[in-house]
Amino acid sequence: MIDYLSRQFKSIWNKLKDLFLKYGITIEKDPKNHRKTLRRGLLAALIYSIVYGIYEYFVVYHSVRLVDILGAEINWVIMYVGLITVVAIASRFSIEQIVMGLLFMAMFEDFVFWMCQWAHTGTYPYPAGNWWDSYFASFRVLGGLGKAIPFWPYVPFYYLPGFAIVTIFYLASYKGAATSRIAAWVIGPFFLAIIAGTLVVNDNVARIILIAVPFSSYAYAAKLLNYIET
Repeated sequence: MIDYLSRQFKSIWNKLKDLFLKYGITIEKDPKNHRKTLRRGLLAALIYSIVYGIYEYFVVYHSVRLVDILGAEINWVIMYVGLITVVAIASRFSIEQIVMGLLFMAMFEDFVFWMCQWAHTGTYPYPAGNWWDSYFASFRVLGGLGKAIPFWPYVPFYYLPGFAIVTIFYLASYKGAATSRIAAWVIGPFFLAIIAGTLVVNDNVARIILIAVPFSSYAYAAKLLNYIET
């Protein structure tokens, strides 16, 4: 009986492992379907970032001031959960489109927020004051990603690598499903580590996350390569 249960457990475990590994290397073979998924994911992230940026400025921080009721952290959770849900539905639960949609929103929603302030007050919003490093441990650990660049347009430093990486990903993704997956594997783990590092307060914990998340992700990628070879 014990041997039978052991064999059944091993069989189930091997099937789950194969499924987990196959998911990581399975790509859309039809270029048209891949690009349709890409367009839907990008459009969903774009529209959501615009709508939420406007909502955050006028509702969360001004007219209703939901930030006083829920707190900044709860509002950020709502923002991220909303983005994940919208892009997941639009892209038919494409993990890489969800991750890159989060990366895109992290810059563009913030940009829309400050553009709303500019339109509302008539005053150019940048430099906006480095509130990012005050809240986000991973931003501090990485050398102050929230600091304004020392020349016009004085945007936060993280805009520069962030928008550049997003552009590279979507160009690579438009080229094909294989290049899209490669770009996601290169970019995604470190970005997810930064996002995870914003959820903690302690800088040392953020350092551990910034190392552990990419390391475990790239270890999984190495396992995928070995799985392909075998």
